[in-house]
Amino acid sequence: MNRTLWIAASGMDAQQLRTDTIANNIANVDTTSYKKGVCAFQDMLYQRLSTPGSATAAASDIPAGIQIGTGVTTGSVSKYFGQGDLVDSSSSLSVAINGTGFFQVLMPDGSTSYTRDGSLHMNENGMVTTSQGYQIVGFPTLDTTATSTTIAEDGTVSQYVNGSSVTKGRIQIARFANPEGLSYIGNNLYGQTEASGSAATGNPTATGYGSLEQYKLEGSNVDMVQEMVDLISAQRAYELNSKCIKVADQNMQTIANLKN
Repeated sequence: MNRTLWIAASGMDAQQLRTDTIANNIANVDTTSYKKGVCAFQDMLYQRLSTPGSATAAASDIPAGIQIGTGVTTGSVSKYFGQGDLVDSSSSLSVAINGTGFFQVLMPDGSTSYTRDGSLHMNENGMVTTSQGYQIVGFPTLDTTATSTTIAEDGTVSQYVNGSSVTKGRIQIARFANPEGLSYIGNNLYGQTEASGSAATGNPTATGYGSLEQYKLEGSNVDMVQEMVDLISAQRAYELNSKCIKVADQNMQTIANLKN
């Protein structure tokens, strides 16, 4: 009976973590470029009371054996990097990445982080930054006296200055072999890890890179209907595991009463 208690307890812990992940997804349903979290579970080690293929007294092999599971554990909580819907914006520095890629962000400590949040801003020096004021690497410096700014799908940036159009440069974006391996920093930022691989930079619309959409922002890729279905499923699984604990407790109570 003690085995049942621990197995069911591991199931309750797993469903609690799943519920935490779902709650975070729902909380960020309106967060720009948010990528939903996904839990993956694995069964734990097995207790082998009888090993398959072992010999019996009758000089034959046991075909199946007796292998009892000891519960469930969380294998990973990763991000699903599917494309979010593109939402209209009134700012000329609102730029969504449609497809693969990240903007490069220079952090205060000199390191580089990465984001898909294209709600960008320009400071007094013409430098393009994130909402937190961090510089976007690979984005040309803008003319603060320009009357308009245009960003093409291939990342070419041009401005209308003193009555004429001036090309300022071209935006570069980064991509990773395994974006799920990135570390999640918060503030819509990701960090490079050994699991993600090194960042490969290139121009938008080039092979392997997405395009840019001006006056657009990428919305969250959270599907609220799916999250509600998953939440109900997690709740019911949690209840069933708790009932297993209750049944194990009743069985132990019955055994204890037999001794009296």
